[in-house]
Amino acid sequence: MSPWTRSALLVLLGLGLLLMQSVLATVVPIYPFIPTLILPVLIYLGVSPEVHLVRGALLAFFLGYLYDLFSGNLMSLQTFVAVATFMLARGAGLRLFLRSPSFQVLLTFIVACLAGGATIALRTIFADNAPFPFGGVRETATLLVAPALATALAAPLVFPAVQRIESAAPKRQEATS
Repeated sequence: MSPWTRSALLVLLGLGLLLMQSVLATVVPIYPFIPTLILPVLIYLGVSPEVHLVRGALLAFFLGYLYDLFSGNLMSLQTFVAVATFMLARGAGLRLFLRSPSFQVLLTFIVACLAGGATIALRTIFADNAPFPFGGVRETATLLVAPALATALAAPLVFPAVQRIESAAPKRQEATS
């Protein structure tokens, strides 16, 4: 399967996950435990050795942009966080985290906390209203940990879907010198 086809399938998967996230948030009253379902896709793309850096960054950009459109956030906030998340996962190079669901949950929880913190920090910097829009420390911690926990618990369901799409690719050969 060509990279274009796999990329289109990943975008369709991301669109479906965003639709599911939106429906889940409106039908089931689970606030603040609303998962960010595209985050495991970004993590998988970041830690997978078969995903080229440019292709992964473009997919992260597009998925983040879709997330901005779905959530009504400040434009490019989630786009920036999605690309930063992909680059963080790529830079960490934690290939072994793809092997076990427990490691996937742990990595997704850590990255979701970092992405949530980045989102809160960026909103604080660029928001016009309050200097710190989320109240006290307890409320901020809840807004970081609750979605991260929900995202981490959903990660073992999302990782296999991305892995199935990406497994159709021919394996990249490492250059030997």
